[in-house]
Amino acid sequence: HAPPARPPQPSPGPGTPPPPPRPAWNTNRNLVVTHPLLALLESCASFPRFLQLHALLTVSGLAAGRFPASRLLAFCALSTPPRVDHAAAILARAPAPGPNAYMLATMMRAFLRARLPRRALALFRRVVRQALPADARTLVFALKAAAAAEHGPSSAGGEGVHCVALKWGFVGRSVLVGNALVHFYADHGSLARARRVFDEMSERDVVSWTTMVDGYARRGLADDAWRVFCRMVVAGGQQPNEVTLVAALSAIGQMGLLALGRRVHRYVAEGGLGGSISLANALIDMFRKFGCKSSAREVFDGMAVKDVYSWTTMVNVYAKCGHLESAAQLFEDMPRRNAVSWSCMIAAYSQANQPEEAVRLFKKMIEENVEPINATLVSVLPACAQLGCLDLGRWIYDNYIVSGKVVLTVNLGNAFIDMYAKCGDLDAASRLFAEMGERNVVSWNSMVMAHAVHGQSEQVLHLFEQLKGTGIVPDEITFLGLLSACSHSGLVSEGRRYFKEMKMGYQIEPKAEHYACMIDLLGKSGLLEEALEVAKGMPMEAGEAGWGALLNACRVHGNVEIGECAADKLVKLDPSDSGIYVLMCQIYASKSKWDQVKMLRMLMRDRGVKKNPGCSSIEVDGKCHEFLAADVLHVHSEDIYAALKNIYIHLKLEGYVPLT
Repeated sequence: HAPPARPPQPSPGPGTPPPPPRPAWNTNRNLVVTHPLLALLESCASFPRFLQLHALLTVSGLAAGRFPASRLLAFCALSTPPRVDHAAAILARAPAPGPNAYMLATMMRAFLRARLPRRALALFRRVVRQALPADARTLVFALKAAAAAEHGPSSAGGEGVHCVALKWGFVGRSVLVGNALVHFYADHGSLARARRVFDEMSERDVVSWTTMVDGYARRGLADDAWRVFCRMVVAGGQQPNEVTLVAALSAIGQMGLLALGRRVHRYVAEGGLGGSISLANALIDMFRKFGCKSSAREVFDGMAVKDVYSWTTMVNVYAKCGHLESAAQLFEDMPRRNAVSWSCMIAAYSQANQPEEAVRLFKKMIEENVEPINATLVSVLPACAQLGCLDLGRWIYDNYIVSGKVVLTVNLGNAFIDMYAKCGDLDAASRLFAEMGERNVVSWNSMVMAHAVHGQSEQVLHLFEQLKGTGIVPDEITFLGLLSACSHSGLVSEGRRYFKEMKMGYQIEPKAEHYACMIDLLGKSGLLEEALEVAKGMPMEAGEAGWGALLNACRVHGNVEIGECAADKLVKLDPSDSGIYVLMCQIYASKSKWDQVKMLRMLMRDRGVKKNPGCSSIEVDGKCHEFLAADVLHVHSEDIYAALKNIYIHLKLEGYVPLT
């Protein structure tokens, strides 16, 4: 920028002190900082000190120069926190002929750092309306402000900035503006527009290619991401950096191409990029998706520096591969654990059908004052449902949802509904379902299954009719709940209708579970021959669920012939299942075929098949108590059996006769 015109100065009289030194200007018309005040400003480290220097620069007249004014503005904009009001005051007093492009862009940056994107956009509109000076950075900060000011997927503000960039001639010519536009559209899911801007760029750098690869990868378009990556390396003549490789590894993981992943791993090792923590973490995560724990551990052990994400990802690798002991040991060895680390380990136990460990770890997490996140609660609630820990589930809801510590998302709401239903509190499940502002098909399925398990078939059918009016398309789980409800209540005609509607109306091919529900429905209703035809006519093997449902129906109706057929199928599937022998013994006993009962008992003994004892659990004062059949080990066994005897006496007085 040209220096301000210097007015003519009168000659100093005798005894007049010399004027302060003026800043010098070089041949590039840039100010060379030679004044001591400006030098102090460059090294200033505190805002109070800055205010003193600002005052001195103002008194000395230096603040009237454009370069000093821009440096003063930059200090306010880039300080922590940004001093936007002071920066705005400096901008308002910019020397004639007004603020330059650097000052305006820096002011927009200050608004962005202060999380005031709308003020940044307002300044950009002023630049456009008043035709103030602007450069590529002005448009870049305007796009960032548009992205920060908008809620949801809308890109209207960014499109307006794009139009201005076209009018000013920056699109296709400025790499900086092109990259910003590609990033903006990719971030808003408008990949077609991002690709159009990308293709129109006359020049591209590694950021351009990386933004496009990452945009495709994050949207699940792994094939497109990989094609752009290959074009970058082969035709684009660009060497990928670590950010590019992280995006490429994400795409490889989505495509499921382990061989490509290993090639990238070799490229990283040979290219000397292995020291990057983010790239090493991406490699570990990619190997996790393929279940290659040895390769993941090789990368992990080779890291000179590991962050908490590195440790957590490696724990997740072991958990996915079923090595819970190794995962737990690594979790204990972690130098620092955050909420994500705890959530990962809790989820590992919950998904491995170890709900006791999941709940224990959650309680330990609370004891160590680590605040759970959404993922933590989504992981621990299924464990509460498995154990019947209703009190803990209620405490979690009151302490984190009611208090506002954790936002109730759709997935978390579904987990609460499932927990309440499985713990028997159907009223709480229904209440939460009614209060949810947003629901997906899983939400409806959770309520359908909840009512189905409790035998409330009318509510299930009513929910299904409501679901059809919402526009949400039911899935296979929805129909599983419907058929289960029909089976519980013996609604044969309704079950047949829904089974047909599933295939004809929604093009959902029934799975073995749906056929098992139909077999159970027909069998319980006494239509054993039709149930047998369904089992034999299935497009897949009936499996234990289907034949087991038929065998149980034969026990209820005392059908020996079909029961023997079902039992033969089940024994071939699992010869060690004691339930098969017990059910057949009951069928023979109902027909007084004691020789067959004796033969089955001997067969069980010869094959080493033992009847698994019945097990039940109950939660009292937050503690879960587990009991086996004929258990006398509990400390309150005498009181428990006395209470059971009293209940049995009252049942007998009411005329109850047990089925034996």
